[in-house]
Amino acid sequence: MTVLEKNRTIPAPRNELVRATRPQQIAPFPQDWVKSARDLAKEFAADAVQRDLEGARPVDQIRRLRETGLVSLLYPKSFGGGGGTLKDAAQSVLEIAKTDGSTAALLGFNYYNSLVPLLTDYTGSNDAIVRQATENRFFWGNVTQYVNKEFVAEHHPDGGFTITGTKKWNTGAPLAEVTTLLAIHPDKDRYIYAVIPTAREGLEFHDDWDPIGLRGTDSGTITFHNVRILPDEVLHWGHGPAQTGPLPLWASFGAIFYTAVFIGRTLGALEQVREWSLHGRRQGSYGGVSISADDPFIQAEFAEYWVQVQAAQAYFEKVIKSVQEQWERRTSLTDEDYGAIALETLSLRTFASRTALHITPRIFELLGGRATGRETDFDQYWRDVRTLSSHDPEVLARRVIGRHVLHQEPLIFPAHFKQSNT
Repeated sequence: MTVLEKNRTIPAPRNELVRATRPQQIAPFPQDWVKSARDLAKEFAADAVQRDLEGARPVDQIRRLRETGLVSLLYPKSFGGGGGTLKDAAQSVLEIAKTDGSTAALLGFNYYNSLVPLLTDYTGSNDAIVRQATENRFFWGNVTQYVNKEFVAEHHPDGGFTITGTKKWNTGAPLAEVTTLLAIHPDKDRYIYAVIPTAREGLEFHDDWDPIGLRGTDSGTITFHNVRILPDEVLHWGHGPAQTGPLPLWASFGAIFYTAVFIGRTLGALEQVREWSLHGRRQGSYGGVSISADDPFIQAEFAEYWVQVQAAQAYFEKVIKSVQEQWERRTSLTDEDYGAIALETLSLRTFASRTALHITPRIFELLGGRATGRETDFDQYWRDVRTLSSHDPEVLARRVIGRHVLHQEPLIFPAHFKQSNT
C-alpha cells in the first residue's frame, strides 16, 4: 500500500481547510486545457480583488482546479492523468495569472512539485504514487528548500525515518493533501525525497504567511515534531547511487511556471489599463480627448509596454518548446544537458521578471490618481510580481548567466555534500 493509498483511508484531512478543497464533482478532463483555464480565470475574477485585499486563501479555487482536472494535466494518460504538454500547463498558469495571481502561482507550484516522483526516477519505480495522485486529483504542496542544512532525518527502528525541525516558505502545503518533502539523510552525505500526507501527526502549520503580494499562496512555516516517514513514502532515486545535488530539471520547470505568472500578471495589468482607459479620462489628459484611450501620449506608452510583453511571450514559447523536446528524451540527458536547460530557463525567468517589474508599477502613469484607491487594487500586479521575483534575486541569476556565456563554460551543478575519498 502506497502513501497515497494510506492517505485515502484517513477519515478527515488535517483540518476543514483541506476538506474544503476536495472535489464535490469530478468532471472529465477537458479537450482544451487552456480554454478550461481561461474559463476558470473568468470565474476566479469575481472575488479576486476582495481575496487579495483580505489575504484570503483561494480554497474554492483549488477545489475547482481539482474538479476540472487541471491539477493532473501534466501526468501521462497511461497513469490516469490528463496527458497535457508543458505548453498546456504553462499557458494554463498564465491565463489564470491574468486575474488571480495567488491561484496561478499555486497551480504552477503544484505542477512542478507533483512531477517530483517522475523527476527522481525515469524507470517507473515511483509510478504507483502518480497513479494514486491522478485518481484523487490531488493538489500538491512543497517542502523542498535545499538551503536548510539543519533539516536532517533520523533512522526509525522499524524502517524509514523521522524528522524534527522547521522549514519556511512551504508553498501551498497548508492547502494540500500531500506534499513533497526534502530532507538530509541521517548520514549527512545525501538527500532523501518523500511524499507524505499533510494529515501526518506531528506537522505544525504556523499560518505566518503575510507578504505584500501573492497573499493567498500560503507559503508559511511548518515545524516537524518527530514526524514519521514510512519506507514506502521515500521516493526511489534513479540517477545514480544517491542524490547529492539538486533534482534534475526541477528548478527549470519552476522557472517556466514563475515566468507564466510574471507574464500573466503583466498581461492582466495591461488589460485592466485598457478597460480603464476606454471608460474614463485621466486627469491631465491631452486636450480635447474624452477618454484616456484617445490620448496620444497614453497610446504611445501603452504600446511600449504591449510590445515588451509580446517579446516576453515569444521567448516563453520558444523555451517551452525546447524544454518539452528535452523532456521527451530525458533518459538520455547528460549533466551538460541539464546545465544547458538550466541556463535557458534561468535566462527566460530573468527576462520575464525584469519585464514584469518594469511594466506593472508603471501602469499608474496611464491610469492617474483615481486608480490609486485601495478598492481598485491596481497595485496587486506589481506586488505579486515583486514577491515572486524576490525569491530568486535577479542579480544572482545574471551573474550565473554572464559567467557561463562569457566563458562558454558548461553549467554543471556541484554536489552539495563533500565526497569521501575512500
